[in-house]
Amino acid sequence: MSVGSVLTGINMVSLQDAFAGNEDILAQMLGLFEPQARERMEQLGSHLAAWDVMAVRQCLHSLVNISGAVHAYVMSEQAKALGDAVKRDDRGVAVLLLEALRREAELVLRQARALIAALALEPSSVWSVELPE
Repeated sequence: MSVGSVLTGINMVSLQDAFAGNEDILAQMLGLFEPQARERMEQLGSHLAAWDVMAVRQCLHSLVNISGAVHAYVMSEQAKALGDAVKRDDRGVAVLLLEALRREAELVLRQARALIAALALEPSSVWSVELPE
C-alpha cells in the first residue's frame, strides 16, 4: 500500500491569494505554525505508539487546523485520514498513514522555514521564494 507517495507542501497560489499585502500576518502565522507543528508531530508519534486514542485525536485536531491555516492542504487531509484510521482502531493503516504524514509534515516545515526566512529579510519577496521540494 503506497500512501501519500507524492508530497505537495504549501499551496503557494492559495497562500498568496489569502495573504498578499498582509505579509506581517503571514509571518506571525508561520512563526506560530512551525514550533507547534514540530511539537504536535513529536507528540503524535509517542501517543500513537502507546495507542492513546484521545491524545492522538487531540494532536491530529490541532494539526488539521494549523496545517490548513498555512494552506498545507495535503497535510491537513492526511491528518484527517489518520484520525479516521484511529477511530476505526486500524493500527496497521494508522502506521502507514503516520509515515506519509511525517514525510508531508517534514516538507511543509522546510517550506515554512524558507518562507519565514524570506519574510524576515524582505516581506514582499516571499512570493518569489523557491520552496524546498
